[in-house]
Amino acid sequence: MKNLLPVALAAVLLLTRFQPVLAEAAPPQPATRGWADAVESALVQAGTNRQELVLALEKTSGEQRDSVEFLITNMPPRDLQSLSSQFLLENVSLARKALEDAPWARSVPREVFLNDILPYASVTEQRDNWRQRIHDICQPLVKECKTAGQAAQALNQKIFPLLKVKYSTQRRVADQGPLETMRTGVATCTGLSILLVDACRSVGVPARVVGTPMWSNNSGNHTWVEIWDGDWHFVGAAEPDPKGLDRGWFVGNASQAVRNDRAHAIYASSFKKTGLTFPLGWTRGDAEYVSAVNVTDRYASGDKAVDVATTRLQVNALNRPMGQRVAARVTITDTVDAALRFEGTSKTEPADMNDHMGFKLPQRRTYIIDAEQGGQKVRKYYSPGTNKEDLLVLHLSGVPVVIASGPGYCAAPSRKKPLDAKEEAALKGAAKAYFSATGEKQATFKFPSALNSLLSRNEPAVRRAVWDAYLSAPIHEALRLSYGENQVRSGKYASPYTVKTVGKRPPNGWGLFIAMHGGGGVPQEINDSQWRHMQIYYRDHPEVGGYRYVALRAPNNEWNGFYTGYVYPLIASLVRQFVIFGDVDPNKVFVMGYSHGGYGAFAIGPKMPDRFAAVHASAGAPADGILPQSLRNTPFTYMVGEKDTAYGRIDRNREFDQAIGKLRGDRRDIFPVTLTVIADHPHSGLPDRDKIAEMYPAVRNPVPTDLTWPLTDAVVRDFFWLEAPHPEKGQEFDASCHDNRLTVRTTNLAEGAILLDGRLVDFRERLTLDLNGRVSRIKLTPSLRTLCETMLRRGDPDLAFTSRLDLPLKSGARADARK
Repeated sequence: MKNLLPVALAAVLLLTRFQPVLAEAAPPQPATRGWADAVESALVQAGTNRQELVLALEKTSGEQRDSVEFLITNMPPRDLQSLSSQFLLENVSLARKALEDAPWARSVPREVFLNDILPYASVTEQRDNWRQRIHDICQPLVKECKTAGQAAQALNQKIFPLLKVKYSTQRRVADQGPLETMRTGVATCTGLSILLVDACRSVGVPARVVGTPMWSNNSGNHTWVEIWDGDWHFVGAAEPDPKGLDRGWFVGNASQAVRNDRAHAIYASSFKKTGLTFPLGWTRGDAEYVSAVNVTDRYASGDKAVDVATTRLQVNALNRPMGQRVAARVTITDTVDAALRFEGTSKTEPADMNDHMGFKLPQRRTYIIDAEQGGQKVRKYYSPGTNKEDLLVLHLSGVPVVIASGPGYCAAPSRKKPLDAKEEAALKGAAKAYFSATGEKQATFKFPSALNSLLSRNEPAVRRAVWDAYLSAPIHEALRLSYGENQVRSGKYASPYTVKTVGKRPPNGWGLFIAMHGGGGVPQEINDSQWRHMQIYYRDHPEVGGYRYVALRAPNNEWNGFYTGYVYPLIASLVRQFVIFGDVDPNKVFVMGYSHGGYGAFAIGPKMPDRFAAVHASAGAPADGILPQSLRNTPFTYMVGEKDTAYGRIDRNREFDQAIGKLRGDRRDIFPVTLTVIADHPHSGLPDRDKIAEMYPAVRNPVPTDLTWPLTDAVVRDFFWLEAPHPEKGQEFDASCHDNRLTVRTTNLAEGAILLDGRLVDFRERLTLDLNGRVSRIKLTPSLRTLCETMLRRGDPDLAFTSRLDLPLKSGARADARK
């Protein structure tokens, strides 16, 4: 027992010795630490920087201690883990001194000081030690000011020219800190707003950053400043108005903000945690540590009354697609009443990128918009429909001209020499007999030689008569039934559609616009809803010419419902339906789509451009395997939002644009393909609803003299006047026809044919064929059989030809001109 006593005593002493260490490791109690639980909770997140923050607390007392506690309590983790005690103490001291020296100090509530003068940052900018430097610059500028509002107005007028800072999209990042803006001299609206807020705070003016992720008209986002002078007032940074505060170019947009729509509401930054996150327009997603206050009501409640009979059109002019803004002279003229005319000059830097020239246009009219700058001109058609606001971007260069259409023999009957009545009757009878025959009988069908002679003498009139015979032949019953059901079929696939007629019938027949909906790999009810929306999506434009508007439902609910092998025969059958039964001009057929439908347009257009006058894709992208080379002769436009990054959409669009640029080189007469990127815009809400008016003037050229055809599947076998009976991916078929010289280059093509007629060659002269470097001379003869065969197969009068030349692609073979 005596031996155990020293051991027990030693144990007690040991525990006593280490008790202070154990107590220090435990969470400190309020009575000993001297700060509130909220401060301690923040300190826990500081990690190894805790001691710096504790030092700042220990070196202050009274109101300065309150200020330090406010900052630490509301700091984001990035600041808790990095800011020094010296940084905080200097910031607190200078902020309090600035307010104490201000004539309006007594009118600033404590909570406003803490949240809108004291903080060293507004949003996500770099944490600069700016306060003393900016105070020394700004204090002399406001020494005569008696109110915070006067001081803010003076600073906004003077600091930007004094610091040689201007608006420019060439800044490094949108949310740059004030010292970087001062060093580089450039910033966009966010950087300018941060600098103005810090300038105001440096002299005791409460200020905060305000912004919206997207205006309700989807024209862009914006950031500006609010200052406190008895209440909150707004001002555009570097955009002072001599009439005072609460004025700016964005007032109209702000008045239409939507409080309960996160994308279209207006938010003010708050250093104090609010539970609401400030939406950042300059990053992907939000920085959760940037708190906000929803201030939409202050803006939206002031001016909700918008004249329902007018549209506020904003116009932006660029020197080229994705280029710089320029000051272009813009004229807007009503297409019916030339006296209704508007003029103005578009804005360029240093105006904010979302500050556009505006016009108030009467609705339900169509306008011609002309822009000119430095000898460059552009013209567009525009109809506001019933929009309250709209944005139009004009490109003064870099957009290829639309290639003039070919002679389209079925387009102008008055220009053809009429056939003798007996000749016409004989011709139609023979052609109708051929069309009505079985395939076996067609193979041995013989046309009278006199009719072939007639074809040689008057090809345009014979083509017209053969087309009439084709239309009247009893071979279209299945197609007629589908047309009556508003449905198109191909194999096991079927797609319903709706159709409406717009405007008056043009002399050569109706135009046809095929519109494809969004959705895709989603449930049936969503795709159906998207289809219903597409039925009204593109605005009617009867003033540009008459047309049928077809909203096509995808044949299934699959991801690639509009861009896989079964779609191309469906589209060809749909066009055939409307050409035969819908009185449609085959040279005025257009295809367009949004999102899922945009992907469809990106596939259908390059694979079968010979069917269309023009193609447009919105919010889509080229899928794997879609190649641009086939768009040499077909107007193709595509639009995407700058922030539409899902599935690599924006990147794929830009890569496609770069490929087009390489193919086009310095020429402006080929590849009429144009990409439009809508700045600061997401996937939805692209400004494309008037595309019909822009596309309508285009007319298909069915016989371009130069063709480039990269084959990408085993489905599409025809391409203008080229035929690949057994198409395969990886083949290429290029041809040009000039002055009776036919130059053909092929890659991996085992079998191919050239289809010709009087639009391409002079049958009185021999044809020179240059096939992969082998040159030969060939005599061609027009054939009524070939005309009927190709018309039956294509169902298109202008894609029917009178001579077929089978190419000798196999070793030792010779060119074969069929009769």
